[in-house]
Amino acid sequence: MLSSPGTPLLETLLVPDAVFRTAPGEPPDPELLQRAARAAAGLHQAARWRELAGFYGDLADDAWRDGRYRRSLRLLLAARVVAVRAGDDAKVVGVTSLLAMRHRLRRGFLVAEMWDHVQLALPLEEPTARAHAVAWRELATLRGLTGEYQEGIAHCERSLEVCRAFADRPGMTLIHVQTLLERSLDERLSGRLDLATATLAQARTLAEAHEKEVNDLTRGMIAVRQARLHVMTGAPEAGLAAYLRAEALFTGVSADNLAITKISRIECLGALGRTAEALALADELAEECERTGEQSRLGQVLLERAEIQYAAGDFAGAEATARRAGRVRPDDDSLEALRRRRHLARALLASGGDQREAAAQLAVILATASRPDRRDLARTWQALHDALSISDESVLPSAVWFAAGRGALTGAELQRDLLSDPAARWGVHAEREEAYTAAIRLHCAVSDHEAVAQVMELGRADLLNRVLSDGNSLAGPLTGLPLLPPPADEHLLHDLFALGSAVAQVLAGGGDDEVGVLPLPGGLPSAQALDALADVVVMVQLGHGTAGWWSATAVRERGGRWHATVEPVPERLDGVIGRLAAGELLPPRGVTSSVWRALGEVLLPAREIWRGSLDAPRSVVVCPDPRLWHVPYGALLRGDTALLDVAEVVLTPSLRTLCLVRDRARPAGSTGEGAGPAGSLLDDALPAHTQERAALDAWPGGHRPLGGLADVAGLAHPALLYVSGHSAAPGDAALGPSAVTLDSLAALPLPELLLLVGCWSATAASRYGRDPLSLAVGGLLGGARTVLAGVGRIGEQAAARIAAEALRQIADGRPARSALRTAARETRDRYPELGPYDWAGMCVMGAGD
Repeated sequence: MLSSPGTPLLETLLVPDAVFRTAPGEPPDPELLQRAARAAAGLHQAARWRELAGFYGDLADDAWRDGRYRRSLRLLLAARVVAVRAGDDAKVVGVTSLLAMRHRLRRGFLVAEMWDHVQLALPLEEPTARAHAVAWRELATLRGLTGEYQEGIAHCERSLEVCRAFADRPGMTLIHVQTLLERSLDERLSGRLDLATATLAQARTLAEAHEKEVNDLTRGMIAVRQARLHVMTGAPEAGLAAYLRAEALFTGVSADNLAITKISRIECLGALGRTAEALALADELAEECERTGEQSRLGQVLLERAEIQYAAGDFAGAEATARRAGRVRPDDDSLEALRRRRHLARALLASGGDQREAAAQLAVILATASRPDRRDLARTWQALHDALSISDESVLPSAVWFAAGRGALTGAELQRDLLSDPAARWGVHAEREEAYTAAIRLHCAVSDHEAVAQVMELGRADLLNRVLSDGNSLAGPLTGLPLLPPPADEHLLHDLFALGSAVAQVLAGGGDDEVGVLPLPGGLPSAQALDALADVVVMVQLGHGTAGWWSATAVRERGGRWHATVEPVPERLDGVIGRLAAGELLPPRGVTSSVWRALGEVLLPAREIWRGSLDAPRSVVVCPDPRLWHVPYGALLRGDTALLDVAEVVLTPSLRTLCLVRDRARPAGSTGEGAGPAGSLLDDALPAHTQERAALDAWPGGHRPLGGLADVAGLAHPALLYVSGHSAAPGDAALGPSAVTLDSLAALPLPELLLLVGCWSATAASRYGRDPLSLAVGGLLGGARTVLAGVGRIGEQAAARIAAEALRQIADGRPARSALRTAARETRDRYPELGPYDWAGMCVMGAGD
């Protein structure tokens, strides 16, 4: 026998009269109690202990489902006492697990932990293995609830060790899956989205492999965890689908989990921009919680509501809701309490409220999140970022303010850099845009201009640069490649949490103002590498705040230093920038010269960019904001002068991208002089294809029309590939009748010069945080050194004329960027009726030589 009945107090539960007393605070049910008491008395009188234990257990389950929680716990305790008397060791172990779990669900954490340790006191053998695995998992859950995530993860590992050692025991697979879910949760709450994602994938794979052993409740929990990670990594559509899938699985199975999932759906709706729907759901759930007296759950609903109000700009409403949430439940160091403090602090700072009160709230968050047992990466950098809104020097001295801002950037970048899946990495970058744009303004404010450029470079082309660095052709879809980031820098994580603690002390009114500044993440090409790119290198970044759009530029002349500026977008241009950032094309003939002039002033304000002349143009490399790849940069004006008049313009996804392309080894057999043949895939349905064919036929190395893209491999040392045709949209849309795509180009060994003459061929889908993937990018990945491609919806005949003329000049030995500029200017001057997208719609990407 595993244990004796215990103390005389517990042994009183052997008597049915003691078991069926009405629990305080619960409505009586005399008829039900009387019937149950009579049935239990009969079993007790006959000493049918095993049956009585099972009877109490069934009644406990019924009471739990009916919300009679105290009665359920008493019945479970009685079932355990009777099972001990019966010598039913398996029943004792099973009921003890339920006692621990259900006390934990009712926030009886101390009692729950006691029952878990009762289980762990048993010898670890086959009959008790499940009890040990569940007890370690339950202890992990308790540690997660108190914010001790690292200890919770360690407990999960103890549970998993038992699961692996006794994998053949019945029911062990289910426990294994549930423990992986718990570990994934603790890893996510500590900010390790990479480990959370990987662990959840293990749980999902195991559940799918043992479908019959995993119940709907656990499947629902997998869906909930997936949904939350989807929302955190910038995929709210997938998150909403997963939440709805979880709700379907929980219906009729778990009312508690169903309610919690509906609460989580509020944030997801907010992330999708469905603000009214999110607020309506929050109000509905809050009313239900008040009706049922679920104060803890009401607090959770109010926190979600405050989040939606803040995002919608209702700062006063967010503050009021956060204060109401504080009245519902007292403050502690729970996740909900920290969220409430952050909502209150942000609302106060955004509305011009009491900065000292906001600082005190942030101080508690930072002190708690930075504790060694917590190491909550997400809440640490978020609170450091929120502290940037404190303007009172007496509350947050400027040196500490700067250190906090650098720490926020470091934390956001650490969290992004831990992810290997490109989609998740891009989503996290987009979700944390405010941290990156705040860092730009922060470093510009202290005149650290090189740091501004370095922050802009972060995340511009992660996937693209990884493939270019590897130097191999792709064997599969580009976006299916993992990024394989370096291991987490534990020293930097330690320093970040130490910074969080130090800033917390300052915000609380004490501490030392001499706070260390963390190193700036990322890096820039060397001065020598930058000098080799162009006369002028320009980086452009947009930002958006309560006052509207602003634009930041970082400019470096050859042999000089970086100079950065941050300027608000003029009100007359705010709508145009918003439209461009949303991916909308400006009307090619419906935009006045004043708009192109204003865009030139906002996006390219530095005079260094415009110092060339008609006869002596400057080489200018522009690294656009990821949302501005459909701007014809050559058409931007300063006064009455277009950029194309005074500059040879090259576009690049990132500065490192261009360095990698320029430094890449040339293909074997290439002379670099254009002596090889030209291959072509022409769309004969286009009216100007005869001009293109004539230019190709005149190519010195000969012209070979191809039947398909794969035929490029049959050309001996080709000098160029020319592709023309229609394309429907930015990004990876197919071009022309041969359906050329990014992946098909990236998979081939291409010649050094590639012309993609069609709409959108150089245009990335307009989204912040993503690599700017386009057909032209596919050409760079496939080995092209220089790509001529279309920006936006270009004019077919004008683009064909410009490409054909540029081809003739390249054949005469001119660099591609110079040839394209000359051809575009001549076409513009000859046909003044053409719009900017006609004569400036073709751009150069890559080396340009």
